[in-house]
Amino acid sequence: MIHASIDEVDTDGYDEPDEPVAVRVEPETRPCAYCGRPVPQRTSAGRPFRYCRDNDDACLRAARNARLRQRSMPGLAGQVAQAFEVVDRLDRVVETLTEALHTELSPTGVERQLTAARADTAAQVASAHTERDEARRDAEQLHAEANRARADAERARAKSEEAVQAAFAEAEAARVAGAWPRARSTAGGLPGRG
Repeated sequence: MIHASIDEVDTDGYDEPDEPVAVRVEPETRPCAYCGRPVPQRTSAGRPFRYCRDNDDACLRAARNARLRQRSMPGLAGQVAQAFEVVDRLDRVVETLTEALHTELSPTGVERQLTAARADTAAQVASAHTERDEARRDAEQLHAEANRARADAERARAKSEEAVQAAFAEAEAARVAGAWPRARSTAGGLPGRG
């Protein structure tokens, strides 16, 4: 009997390889439930394949047809065929559900959903920023228009004040000019002056 620990094993001068050696893993197989040939299985999670996957699922259809023929048989054979038909339907439902869950809950499916949600959120944020910028531009335009209107009103008020002052000046000048001839005419007709 030989007793040795791993440290005591002599490698006969051969060095262990530094790089990992690629190991070819053969896919797991199961026999076909109809013809018995080996059926390669998925490496990922999911229900195993019961029938051959080639020839457009010929074994699956042949097994189903055989069960349909047996289903109409009386007794235990017919009941077993009906049970197999129910199991086959359940297998198809489970496979569909498994694929849907794998699509939605796999890391790539979750990442796809996150990417879609992020894209939607980014689009909404961009839209909100655009609306904010447009509102800001509109407010700035309204503010500028209000300033222009205020300046126009101030100029109009100043012009009207100038016009009022000019009108008062003209009226005063006209009054003074109109009073002087009147004063002359009244001064010449005063008693005691002549």
